[in-house]
Amino acid sequence: MKKILTLFIIILLSTLSFCQEIKTEDWTTDLNFLKSELQKKHINLFFKLTKNEFEEGIEEIISKLDSDSDFETTMKLSQLLAKIGDSHTTINISKFLNIQKNIPINCTWFGEDIHVVSTSKDNYEILDKKMVSINEYHIKTIIDSIKTIFSNDNNATIKKGTIRLINNKKLLDYFGFSKSSDSIYRIGFENSKNQLSFENVATERYDKKTRISTKIDGLRPYYIEGKGNIFKEKYYEKDKIYYIQYNKCISKESVLATGNKLEATKYPSYKKFEQKILNTIETKKVKKLIFDMRFNTGGNSSIIKNLIRQIRVNKSLNQKDKLFVVVGQRTYSSAILNTLAFKHFTNATVIGEETSGMPNHYGNIKSFYLPYSNIKLNYSTKYHNLYKGIDNTIKPDIEIIRTFDDYKKGIDPIYEFVKNY
Repeated sequence: MKKILTLFIIILLSTLSFCQEIKTEDWTTDLNFLKSELQKKHINLFFKLTKNEFEEGIEEIISKLDSDSDFETTMKLSQLLAKIGDSHTTINISKFLNIQKNIPINCTWFGEDIHVVSTSKDNYEILDKKMVSINEYHIKTIIDSIKTIFSNDNNATIKKGTIRLINNKKLLDYFGFSKSSDSIYRIGFENSKNQLSFENVATERYDKKTRISTKIDGLRPYYIEGKGNIFKEKYYEKDKIYYIQYNKCISKESVLATGNKLEATKYPSYKKFEQKILNTIETKKVKKLIFDMRFNTGGNSSIIKNLIRQIRVNKSLNQKDKLFVVVGQRTYSSAILNTLAFKHFTNATVIGEETSGMPNHYGNIKSFYLPYSNIKLNYSTKYHNLYKGIDNTIKPDIEIIRTFDDYKKGIDPIYEFVKNY
């Protein structure tokens, strides 16, 4: 009984400390620490925002500490860092965004349309619908506000960054699209005939137990099935197509190289994966190869260097009509560098949608924590200047936009394009 009581007290104290506002003097220390340290550590902090603008921005946040909540302070800091123009220099605001009850919807972009791909069981009638407004505010208006909390490298960055946040009640409250007392949201939808309809959706605890998702007709396409895998491959005997999906630039070997043996056990071996790829290319009749990085948000760009070399010297595959590299809205950071390597060293045809990462960009992230709020701040230590041009995205050689109809039918337009190319 005594142990149970002790445990209860510990849990209660930890809960109270989590809810407790950070003191003004502690925030002041944190913000001055950030102002000083970020200038020292970032490779080129003031390439877009001037030093005076940055320091005045910090002082402005400090001047409002007595009236602002922790959440409001964190939001203003995110907005200031976004003005720096480096999408790798950010703070982690997830713990301030956490709320037990949000609008129970998850959405995905299909071209320029947003569809509800999962919701709660009680709201089954809105599943699959194209969403256009929340509380009479057009989605584009809401996106214009949310995008101020991160660097807007390009249109794909905005799409990627906002789609996961448009259901967050705290953000909607902060930007004035709802009130803290609201628990019902009026969501607007548009059908194929441009006719509007509205549904009242209540905020609720939204998790796997209460979630329903878009039902895909027939078999789920391979690019979706198990897309949580870091990397995977499949040889299609009938079409003689070899499909490789590379979702994250990380592996057992790359983590081991940092000296973290325990962390490395969480990841698969890329060395074994690459050997399987090379063996398949050698032993199977591969007419076309797809290297898919549409979901790859980065990591260590050096991992696939050898594979690119091996593909480069393979004369039967290293041809525009046989080698295809897939990019999309989530292709970012090291995956951008890998895409550029394919473009530079091979004859690959790049297909898909525009990337969220810029060809030339700041990266090689390091981080530090603010002493009192314990907020993690990421910053860049290197500028990657590998692209001769001023484009702010990698535009595919051939654009292939995924539609909701394709998604619903279980069709991968990328695979279908390559098969019929």
